[in-house]
Amino acid sequence: MLFYVGVTDAFNALAYGGRVVGAVFVAAALVEGVAALAVCDYWGKRNVRYSGAAVLAGVGSVAVTNLMFLITQIQGRSYTVFLWLWIGLTLWAIWALWMLTRRKVWEGIPHPKGIALSVVVSGAIGLASLVYSQMYVPYSTPVKIPFRVSFGDPAPSADGTVLHVPARVDFRNSGSVRIYVVGATWTVVGWPTRFAEKGTGANDWKRDLSSSDETIRHVIYSPSRMLGAGRVTDAGSRLDPGQDSSGEFVVDVPLRSGFGRIEIDASLSFVRADRGKLGNSFVDSEETSWDTRSGKEVHVRDAPGWVAAPGDDFYRYSSKIYHSSEMLNLTHATDYANAWWVLPNWTAGDYFPKGDTHPYLVVTVARDPEGVERLSDSEQEPYGMVTVDRWTEQTVDQLLKASKK
Repeated sequence: MLFYVGVTDAFNALAYGGRVVGAVFVAAALVEGVAALAVCDYWGKRNVRYSGAAVLAGVGSVAVTNLMFLITQIQGRSYTVFLWLWIGLTLWAIWALWMLTRRKVWEGIPHPKGIALSVVVSGAIGLASLVYSQMYVPYSTPVKIPFRVSFGDPAPSADGTVLHVPARVDFRNSGSVRIYVVGATWTVVGWPTRFAEKGTGANDWKRDLSSSDETIRHVIYSPSRMLGAGRVTDAGSRLDPGQDSSGEFVVDVPLRSGFGRIEIDASLSFVRADRGKLGNSFVDSEETSWDTRSGKEVHVRDAPGWVAAPGDDFYRYSSKIYHSSEMLNLTHATDYANAWWVLPNWTAGDYFPKGDTHPYLVVTVARDPEGVERLSDSEQEPYGMVTVDRWTEQTVDQLLKASKK
């Protein structure tokens, strides 16, 4: 077990500290291998003078490393079948130490206090490396991901009936931590508006503040219409430090449609690569709520109730999400990352009209592949899952004025 975990983490752990712990585990595995061979001599003719010391070192190695696994399992607050292995090894180590104590194995060991001290120091180094790699480094290194939306310079169409409005999403990794994109979407909507000379009343203030966190007294909004929607970058993409995935797109705004304001919304969700990794299948896992083979786009499945209402269509990406080290994978339950891009149907009271939609992104980590049993915020936090929302708006008059410059 130590050799498997040690080699895997020494070469593949996502954080440097995890690779150090992997190297410590490989060394401990070698110590245990020598100790296993020494047992035959110690319980036999004792031709090798220090076979007892080797056995004691092996038992101490089991006790210390198993304690690390057990503490990590308890800290993860989740069940895996390996919990029984850690418990069994704990009982075995207690029995083995009791047997060696009865035989006073230390009497034949030169400088027993020095050896005992070395075991304690090795254990302390291992525990310190574990804390450093799994707790300090992933939580102290900031992620710097500038994510902004803005309008470009608009231009009128040749017949003057449409305004071509460029919109830009700035999205790059300016920090030192690699990330995996779980989902990244943009939506542009137009709001028909009219001026209210007397201003809105208290009921309107409450409703506006509750639904959109803002209210403007002398502007009355009608239901919005979606003008465009898309993805900033592919789900599952890896963004290394210094890499830029910014993009620009053009949306056509009909000038005779009564629009008063144009709004850009964008959402980004990602996982820190030093805390977790999306499965390779995430990129190709796209599935839809409608039948893509019939050509009629018939709705065939619903999302969980906390994601969307029955009948709402969606795209979904899903895969296992792996921890930063094999040690954590063995001591923590298997979880799944899910990204839902929902296209809601109209219902009474919605802020978009019948026959239209306003897409939104929902991202979460769940215990099951279908994303039904989602984890709490505290359970998702170790993966470093972050979701960022940005928006901006301009009046159509502002855009028209800019197009004439």
